[in-house]
Amino acid sequence: MKKTLVLAVCLAAVLTVFVSSAQAAGPLNFYIRGGILTVSDFSFDPIFALAGANIDFNLGRLSISPECDLILYNFTFNPAILLPGALLNFNVGPLYFGAGAVLPLFIGSGYTLQGDFLFKANAGLKVGGFKIQAFLLTPFENFFTFTLIGATFGAGF
Repeated sequence: MKKTLVLAVCLAAVLTVFVSSAQAAGPLNFYIRGGILTVSDFSFDPIFALAGANIDFNLGRLSISPECDLILYNFTFNPAILLPGALLNFNVGPLYFGAGAVLPLFIGSGYTLQGDFLFKANAGLKVGGFKIQAFLLTPFENFFTFTLIGATFGAGF
């Protein structure tokens, strides 16, 4: 795990030097994205599919990013999890990192249940019209007792 973290930091440093400024040149950017999630042991059992969208309101080095994702358990719609939320990100060239909160809404056969707010930490890279993101979800009341880890790839407009 430590080697992976060191490699990720080194890669981020190299990309910061060699990649031009982030795509977030305008005051706002809209992204449509897809990805996967799994539990923190990377077993991919179960695996979750993710489809969603977000808007980046760029305020210099900071951006406010409301988002909404649809999560499918084992690529099926029963149940589906709607995950609206908002993040505050810090932009460093093409790289960004930040945190926020999301609220899971479980949608099943004729019912909808609201979960507790989850903490979301994320980091990623914006290059051209594309956005790559890695993130972690964990409950606010018991940090890191249960975590979901995910990755997304999005196209921006």
